Amino acid sequence: MSYARCLLTGRWVLSPSIQMFRPALHSRAVTLKATPATPPPKLTHEEKNEGVRPMSPHLLIYKPQLTSMMSISHRITGLMMAGYATVLAAGSFVSYDVCSLADTIKNLSLPGFVTFTVKYTLAFPAVYHFFNGIRHLFWDMGKGLTIKEVYLSGYVVLALTVAFSVLLSK
Repeated sequence: MSYARCLLTGRWVLSPSIQMFRPALHSRAVTLKATPATPPPKLTHEEKNEGVRPMSPHLLIYKPQLTSMMSISHRITGLMMAGYATVLAAGSFVSYDVCSLADTIKNLSLPGFVTFTVKYTLAFPAVYHFFNGIRHLFWDMGKGLTIKEVYLSGYVVLALTVAFSVLLSK
């Protein structure tokens, strides 16, 4: 019997070790039945969000870190500096001069801590943005980029900001 004929008929007479391949040579008829897919239900956005999918976490679940807080503060103080520039630009169109404005404030006879607090509140964002901007310039030069140096420079910026804001507020 030829090899091809043995394959077609499934009759192996060669050895018992080849008999283990015999079931693989048999085939059976299989019929496929096509079933149409059911369309998914139409859900609104709210119904999808009420499902078992997790929602995106809010920023308040994260532990505040010095680096992230200083980054956000730098952006906020940048916006405040833009506000300062806008007020100064608008002030140039006012007929009053700076001396008369200073005299008006002095004539209000405000307590010392009130004037100090107002000056400190105005000075702090400018001083912070200045020192943190210098910190960013060092980063742009590739210096102080290790975690330890980033935290150390952050604390130095905060200390310098408080000290110089107090000096400017006196």
